[in-house]
Amino acid sequence: MIVLHVLMLMGLLYYFSKEIDKADKELYWLAWLFRISMSVSLGLIYKYYYTANDTWHFFEDATKLSAVARDNLITYLQVLFTNQPDPEVVQTLFYAQERSLFLVKCISFFALISGDNYWACAMYMATLAFGASWYLFKTICTYFEHAKFAAALSFLFFPSVVFWSSGLVKETLALAGILVISAVFTRFINGGKVTVLQVILCVVAGWVAWNLKYYWTALFLVSILTTLIVFLVGRKIALLKTYWPLAWGLVFAIIGIVATRLHPNFYIERLLEVIISNHQAFVKISKPEGLIHFYNLQPTWWSIVMNTPLAIISGFFRPWLGEANGLTSIMAALENLVLAVLCISACFRKTWKTTDGLVIMAVVVYVLLECVLMAISSPNLGTLSRYRVGFLPFFVFLISYGNPLIGKIRLLAWHRHK
Repeated sequence: MIVLHVLMLMGLLYYFSKEIDKADKELYWLAWLFRISMSVSLGLIYKYYYTANDTWHFFEDATKLSAVARDNLITYLQVLFTNQPDPEVVQTLFYAQERSLFLVKCISFFALISGDNYWACAMYMATLAFGASWYLFKTICTYFEHAKFAAALSFLFFPSVVFWSSGLVKETLALAGILVISAVFTRFINGGKVTVLQVILCVVAGWVAWNLKYYWTALFLVSILTTLIVFLVGRKIALLKTYWPLAWGLVFAIIGIVATRLHPNFYIERLLEVIISNHQAFVKISKPEGLIHFYNLQPTWWSIVMNTPLAIISGFFRPWLGEANGLTSIMAALENLVLAVLCISACFRKTWKTTDGLVIMAVVVYVLLECVLMAISSPNLGTLSRYRVGFLPFFVFLISYGNPLIGKIRLLAWHRHK
């Protein structure tokens, strides 16, 4: 059975590969195989290594829904598309929380067509994620010169990003949605034609990402919308071409204030309390050596600002080798060492001039704010390694594109190959 689904996926990918340049086909198949292997690895690690079994519980709930579909299709459709599904069905599920249930609904479709095979479901999800990452990769390569290596590293091959966004977990579809919107946004901001189908795709992608990771999606969309407004208004008002950073900050603040009313956890009057309560919940269930220890953290803006430098350093570069304990922690520390080297070497770029200031502003603000929020609200270093995949690929691209160290490595590899 599993072989049949692999062949179906390969046939589908082969069909789409006809539109790909010959020079990229090897990369295309290698990236897909890497993602598939990571989706299988995630399932195995959760099954035999981690004490928590999130991905397997999601799958078990999905099989219960697929069983409902085979028995009563109307009831199954009611569960999928209504906000008030059959209580008797929901009571049988391990996860009844809204965001988890949304993921279970998505997985149930793959469970239905795969005969309740976990590995087939994981491969279907991984392939969707691959499609989104490849779409953004090709878009970046189209509009940014010499960006192929950096884009491939960031969105196709960076280990923790691919690992945590390839299996039956929320991050897989949430990040895929964000990457799809990023691709269409990049196309539009660089003068490319955007079709109605692409707009619809963005709406669906945003809806999926919001339902799975609203705290990623909200900040991401605010950054994107701010950039679009400043970009479009700047076409009419020449003054904005000079003072665009000020305009961007002002529009971001206004949209951000409006966005705080989109979800109860964003309400200004309780936002900091939600962040600190999440922080305290992680502290209670985590070992001290696996935590980020912030200084006198309180639900005040001043306390958040005081702890921001530690949050940024920890969100990007921890755990480091000196505090790694266990195989997965050591692997994460090695990856973070690579990030630190890339970040330092990026400071020696030959030039900082760019014509993509608006896009860079959007990415930098999103990455920094998301990093701070994730590090403070989820101070467990192991959990943070998973949650940060919402901003990590964008950070990797920022420090990889135009990086002189990567340029030297590529040049050395070219000479050896020659």
